[in-house]
Amino acid sequence: MPRPSAEWNSLRQRSAQRGVALVSMLLLVALATVLASTIVQDQQLVIRAAGTHLDRGQAKQYALGGEELARQILHKDYLDGPEKDHLGEKWAEENLTYDFEFGGVNLKIIDLQASFNVNTLSEGNPRRSSSRAFFSNLTGALFLDPGSVELFEDWIDEDSELRPNGQEDFEYLSLETPYRAGNSLLSDVSEAALFLDAESFRVLKPYLVSLPSPSSLLNVNTIGAPIIQMLNNELTLEAAKSIALFRDSEEGFDTVEEFLQTPELAGLRIPRELLGIQSNFFEIRIIARYREQFSYLRSILYRDSSGGGSLILRRDFSKMFNSFSQSFPDGGD
Repeated sequence: MPRPSAEWNSLRQRSAQRGVALVSMLLLVALATVLASTIVQDQQLVIRAAGTHLDRGQAKQYALGGEELARQILHKDYLDGPEKDHLGEKWAEENLTYDFEFGGVNLKIIDLQASFNVNTLSEGNPRRSSSRAFFSNLTGALFLDPGSVELFEDWIDEDSELRPNGQEDFEYLSLETPYRAGNSLLSDVSEAALFLDAESFRVLKPYLVSLPSPSSLLNVNTIGAPIIQMLNNELTLEAAKSIALFRDSEEGFDTVEEFLQTPELAGLRIPRELLGIQSNFFEIRIIARYREQFSYLRSILYRDSSGGGSLILRRDFSKMFNSFSQSFPDGGD
């Protein structure tokens, strides 16, 4: 059999080299394709993340817009009826829903003077003795130790004098994680968890609020039946519910005296000096949505009783409250 010529071998060698070059080129193209695809995916992720960040920022702005809406509602309420606040007014509606482009906000406005202000136990309150008596009724009705009032008083007062059932720095500094008494008004009810046992704090918390005014009054037009009952330890919950039902059907009481003249309160000693028919402090709870992003805002508002102007005392963007019933445009729930 004849041997291949040198020319034939050269052709075969060149052909093999072209094959290797083609395979190398195909590998390079495949690598470039994978690399380009990865870059595009990374860019899409960056664009999506930037879009999410912008949507979140817009949702936050919607929440702040909701806060401003609440301020306007409360201002209009003052202009329409500055003499009293009651649960039949616009601000007290269970859900206030407003639609915006690609989203909306839900508002809930809560009268903070429908709860007992623990800062009224301060020595700076001229009606402190009545507040103490009310707190005693409150703890008694909840089957808690009435002596816990002195825990609040020792925490609030500026001295280090120990009350019989209270605690001061010495007791708190001896704990595993030491701290000192607040020696000032409570800025938030959650502070009470530092000196109350867990069960007492859990039971009391729904009835308490901490307002910067130690002389604030309970609004008889917004307090619930449990708070009404605690105005006197002889008052039954059924009687308190009857008072609340009558009140709400009549758009509130025009005066505290009218409240005290209800048949259920006849002959009972009620701390008149703790009661009013107007409110200055409100909590605004907001859930806002923009596209698929949500923002939560809890604001504490003070409304001046002499002109209706308002001031935001505190903002909290964390989700510190239970979501209330909500409905948003474009099918978002």
